[in-house]
Amino acid sequence: MRHQLKQNLLGLSLWAAAIMVASGEPASPAPENAKKPPFEVTPTEIKMPGVTIDRATREVSIAGEVCLQSGILEYVVCMPNTFEHEAIFTTSAKPELVHAALLLSGLKPTPQLRGMTEIWWDKAMQQEASRVKIEVEWKHEGVLKRVNLTSMLQGRQTSTVATQKQDSEPQIKDAWIFAGSFLHLNKESGEQFYAANRSGILVGIWPDPSTVIQYGLPSGNPRDGEHVGIEIFEENVPQVGTKVKLVFSRKAAPAKKADTTK
Repeated sequence: MRHQLKQNLLGLSLWAAAIMVASGEPASPAPENAKKPPFEVTPTEIKMPGVTIDRATREVSIAGEVCLQSGILEYVVCMPNTFEHEAIFTTSAKPELVHAALLLSGLKPTPQLRGMTEIWWDKAMQQEASRVKIEVEWKHEGVLKRVNLTSMLQGRQTSTVATQKQDSEPQIKDAWIFAGSFLHLNKESGEQFYAANRSGILVGIWPDPSTVIQYGLPSGNPRDGEHVGIEIFEENVPQVGTKVKLVFSRKAAPAKKADTTK
C-alpha cells in the first residue's frame, strides 16, 4: 500500500509538472515548512532526482560516466554494477524517472514485443513520436564537445579504410526508440516494479524488453561471427572515467521532398 501511494504521488507530481510545461507558468512558491517534493520546477527546468528536463528545448539530460572504450556492445547505457563490460556509459539516474521525463518531453513509448523482435523493428521505426536522438556532451581539454551517440559506434563488418573516413555518413544509423520497458508483477509477493529498475538497462542494442530506449534496427548477434554486431568506435570515445552528460530528445522527422510533378 505504501509503495502504491508513493507511485500515485509521483504520478500526480509529474502530472502537475506536465501542466506547467504546457502552460509555461512557474510553480507557486511552497510554504517554508513544506517537505521538499521529489521534483523541482523552475522557469527553465524540471528537475527530478538525477534527471533534468529543459522546458524550452524539451531535452532530457542525465549524468553519466565512460566505463568502456573498446569492445563489442550489447548495451550503451546501464546502471552501475550491471553490464559495464558491454556498455559505454554508466549512470545513477533511475530508469523509471528517465521514462517519466521522456513522457513529459512529448515522446511516446512503443513497447517491445517479446519473441516478435522483427515485427517490432518494422513497427517502431514508423512511430515518429517514439524516435529518440541521443547526444553525448563532455569537456575535452577545456572545450565542451557534443556529439551524436552514433558517432561512437560502428558495425563490426566495417573495414579499416571506412573507419578512417571521419566526414562520411555515420556508419550506424540514428535509430533509437523509446520502448518504455514494462511493469513486472511478482505473482508470489504481489509486488509490481518497473523492469528497467531491476535490469539496469537504460539504452540497449541487443533486444531486451526491459530496456527504456532500444536500438530499432537489426545489428546481428556478435556470437555468430567476428563481422557481426556493433562495437565501440574507439577513437571517438573519451577515456574511461570521463564524466559526460547524456541528452535525449525527440528525433526530428525527415524533411519531406518537394513535389516536382506539379
